[in-house]
Amino acid sequence: MSAKQTPSLTVAFVGATLDRAAHLRDDAERLRTSHSSQVIVVGPDQQIVLEGDGTLARVPATAVPRDMPLTFLGVEPSGAAVFAGDAASEPGHRFTPLRELMTALSPAEAALAAYAVGMVGWHRVNRYCGRSGHATEVEAGGHRRRCPGCGLVQFPRTDPVVTMLVQSNDKALLSRRKGAPKHRWSALAGFVEPGETPEEAVVREAREETGVEITAVKYVTSQPWPFPAALMIGFWAFADPARADGAPQPQPTELVEARWWPRAELAEAIQDERIGLPPPGTIGNYLISTWLRG
Repeated sequence: MSAKQTPSLTVAFVGATLDRAAHLRDDAERLRTSHSSQVIVVGPDQQIVLEGDGTLARVPATAVPRDMPLTFLGVEPSGAAVFAGDAASEPGHRFTPLRELMTALSPAEAALAAYAVGMVGWHRVNRYCGRSGHATEVEAGGHRRRCPGCGLVQFPRTDPVVTMLVQSNDKALLSRRKGAPKHRWSALAGFVEPGETPEEAVVREAREETGVEITAVKYVTSQPWPFPAALMIGFWAFADPARADGAPQPQPTELVEARWWPRAELAEAIQDERIGLPPPGTIGNYLISTWLRG
């Protein structure tokens, strides 16, 4: 694969049209038997089933095996109830990794697929109570799991992750992360820790990963990220120009390299395919692309 990645002003998994219809979750068992209800079929890892034309497949709920675990997602504009189905152990399906479809699906379908993948993934790792070890029981149409032993109630969780394009005057700070493709440069990123705001996480992560001190933070956009259960929160982060002339100090356990890129030099390196960006549809690509356009 070429190192080149096209700049994109698209953020994937944003643009949902589904009504989550929380008031219908306790009625999910009845909705499952409706001939108009549909299932988004989720396979191993974060894979889904597509139609022959590449759109998101919606399988009639009455056509899936009765023992397939279903989670009620909500109601589409057409009025049809939609479920996510866990088909990890069901043969006969042709699955496509959701990562490959971030910008291929329409915004509404990509958002629905991300929702389905996220809910199925949550159920797969919460089958047992983390406090007592008992098998948990599904409630509220799949939006709650209760431990019959100790009574602990678990809800789907989302892990906040900050992604920030650090900039100073006409330069942006990018890094190459360990394990990423060789020529890929991206914005800094990291998980928000307990007792920390996203803005505080931006400052801490920039300092920990590169030694750069941030003086101001501005929210840009966010993105559901079901790999496996994150919310990516994008920021502009501004470094003090008087302290941004020196070379960044990349954290050796996470980064291979970090450096300041002047805007024109970065645009030229991308155009010449000497470096690549994160895939289109990611917040990392969006932040860099937006900054390049001024």
